[in-house]
Order: sequence, then C-alpha cells, then structure tokens
Amino acid sequence: MTTSGTPGRSQTCPYIFMENQYKIFLMGPQGSGKGTQAELLSQKLGIPAFAMGQLLRDEIAAGSDIGMEADAIMKAGNLVSDEMAAEVLKKRLSQPDTERGYILDGYPRNAEQAKAFNFDKPTDVVVIDVPDEESLNRLGGRLTCKVCGKVYSESDGFEEGDACSCGGELYRRDDDTPEAIAKRLEIYHRDTKPIIDQYQQQGVVKHVRGIGSVEEVHDRILETLGME
Repeated sequence: MTTSGTPGRSQTCPYIFMENQYKIFLMGPQGSGKGTQAELLSQKLGIPAFAMGQLLRDEIAAGSDIGMEADAIMKAGNLVSDEMAAEVLKKRLSQPDTERGYILDGYPRNAEQAKAFNFDKPTDVVVIDVPDEESLNRLGGRLTCKVCGKVYSESDGFEEGDACSCGGELYRRDDDTPEAIAKRLEIYHRDTKPIIDQYQQQGVVKHVRGIGSVEEVHDRILETLGME
C-alpha cells in the first residue's frame, strides 16, 4: 500500500472520493480479512464501518431500550431475531456520519437477514475470495479482543493475554477450533453465497482475490472500486 505521503492515497485526506456515495457490503468467508479491510476502507473514505455484533454491543453498552432487550435475549443464550438486528442497523444508519455512505462487514449472511434489510441498497458488494484451506490456516491463529472485538494474528507475534490497542485482553474464541471453523465455512457456502448471487444479478458484486498481504488486498479493493 502506498504510504500516506503519496498524493491521492493519504489516510489523512479521506474525502477525496466523496463526490460519490459508497454503501459497501464487504463479504467473504471467515478469515478473509473483512474486518481489517473494512477498517482500512473506513479510514480511506472517511465513512463509518461496522459489523452487526459490534452494533449490538454498542446498543447494550448505551443502555438503550433495544440494547436492553437484546442483552436479555443474549444472556439467555439465544440469538436476536433478524428483525431486531435490522432495527439496530437501521437506527445506526440514521446517524449523520453515514450521510456520505458506510461499510458493512459481513452482513447480510443469509436470506432472512437480506429480507429484513429492506430499507437500503448497497452501491457495491465487495467479495474477498480465499480458499477454505486459507481460512482454516488464518483462523487457527486468530486472537480476538475481549473488549472491542478487534482481531489479531499469532503469525504477527501476538499471544493470548496480550493487550489490544484499546487495552482489552486478547483471547482465542471457542469457535476458532478447526471443527468449528469448518462448520462456519459450510454455513457460508450454503447460506451466504446465494445472497451474493442475488446481488450479482443486480450488477453490484465485485470479486477481489484475498491472498496476499493486507496492503495488497486493500489496493485490489481500491482498484475494483475505481479509486486507483
């Protein structure tokens, strides 16, 4: 990735593309790097990026009515409904910082979520493609912050118990075992790929090869979005 000293690519000048409005859905299998790329795109474009899990945690932390309802459901060991998740997302998209666009990380994941998301449409669906074997390798060494959910990799020298940039502790999720990862990949192929096919028919899908460094994949995404 070009350094911030290069004109037109600086993260300190994020609004260079803002004559356009970007509503970007970042999709791809587990371990494809969606969260990292969403963060980079957010910095580049000056628009917010969020994942559904974090939005729910934010509502719970804020003590909102829907947050308290979601908290009770999750503490009981259940998943919030697709309708509730969509309501949380709709509330977030009504904030002023989404006026010029936003980036969704890994949503919608299935037909029910896509049906509930009936209040907006993506301008671009960027699919980061990686083989299943690569996903297994990446997730096997993944560490997650207990506080903010940011993801780190053991291949970068991080270990369980290390501190996140937010001060939270890194840990290995229970669903980052090989068996759990394989199951999640199966669900991705079964439930999420058909949604991508639907967006493909709308002409908004752009596939990006996800093998390579973070910077290389980021540059491919920028290129496919016409930002190079």
